[in-house]
Amino acid sequence: MNKVDVEKLFQGKVISQDQNQVHIQLQDSRKRLELSIENDVLTLIEQHRDYALNILKNLKRKTNRKVTRESITINRRNYKIFI
Repeated sequence: MNKVDVEKLFQGKVISQDQNQVHIQLQDSRKRLELSIENDVLTLIEQHRDYALNILKNLKRKTNRKVTRESITINRRNYKIFI
């Protein structure tokens, strides 16, 4: 998936992208959130674009106000939790 497409899909900034995963930085009102998404899960999210909206909605709702920086990895084993 193209870097620009990922940034539009997740409304964030792609920090790095390699063969295995993509690192995305999202700016929330309370903190900085970094996502690492494996490419096979990213292709699944690309096919079902509403998954990306659900992931963003769930991550921003379940934020901890005391934490200023959080890193989350989404892979094949745990992606259903975020959808």
